[in-house]
Amino acid sequence: MKLLFIINPTSGSKSNDDAILSIHRSMAENGLDFKFLYTSADNIDQRITSQIEDYKPDRIAACGGDGTVQQVARNLIGQKTPMGILPLGSANGLAKALNIPQNLEEALDLFVHAKKSDPLDLLEVNNHICIHLSDIGTNAILVKNYEEAGDKGMIGYAKHLISSIQESETMQYVIKTPDGSFNKEGYVLVIANANKYGTGVRISEGSVFDGKFEICNVQKIDLESAVKAGLTAINIFVDENMFADVISCKSAQIKINRKVHLQIDGDYIGEVDTIEAKVIPAAVQMFVQK
Repeated sequence: MKLLFIINPTSGSKSNDDAILSIHRSMAENGLDFKFLYTSADNIDQRITSQIEDYKPDRIAACGGDGTVQQVARNLIGQKTPMGILPLGSANGLAKALNIPQNLEEALDLFVHAKKSDPLDLLEVNNHICIHLSDIGTNAILVKNYEEAGDKGMIGYAKHLISSIQESETMQYVIKTPDGSFNKEGYVLVIANANKYGTGVRISEGSVFDGKFEICNVQKIDLESAVKAGLTAINIFVDENMFADVISCKSAQIKINRKVHLQIDGDYIGEVDTIEAKVIPAAVQMFVQK
């Protein structure tokens, strides 16, 4: 069995050198055929494609956070080669939603020994692949401020929590789906493949295996509660009723009353006033914790 590890060497708040050495040691001790590919390389999508064609791995591990998982997944759409996740990022949102162990040794064991993979849905949001979730509003402002400051890890997010909430203004949007048109307003609009944020807060009853996605509207953000959350889970979403306004669909067009910030899988995309989103059902094969 050939194993390809696609590794972000600096995901999360620190270097992943210890994790890389641990993976290498485990694979060598078990006499397995394996290769490493680092996401810091130029033309990473081309390099991933080349490794898949030349090395012909039986399994591919995305080693990093949601951004790394997205890089791997978008190059496996429609292919039979299954992938797994070794969660080495800050929030590891999709890994947590899939109940993948956060402990490296346990996640590695799942990746190597899993007997069966499952067909995972992906989303396409404004021509970008989304594996976990995308949003506009307060959380997207937070991601933008975090990236511009060059911060790392969950503490970096905490630094920008209050200022991002203070920058937020109410948005109005018209959401059109195959089932109808909806006029709404709020501070955050989430386009969710998975059913919870990386901090564990549940946002819907949806699934990454059901051929649909959820649009979750947050009508109000409580600053006092957000401050408390920032000191604990680093999460602005603490009231379970914040996500009571949910639409489930296979595609949607969202028109916003002004240009607002958009983030996808923890990466800041830019300002938009229109969002086109659709599900890519059963896009990749994924090893998950049963």
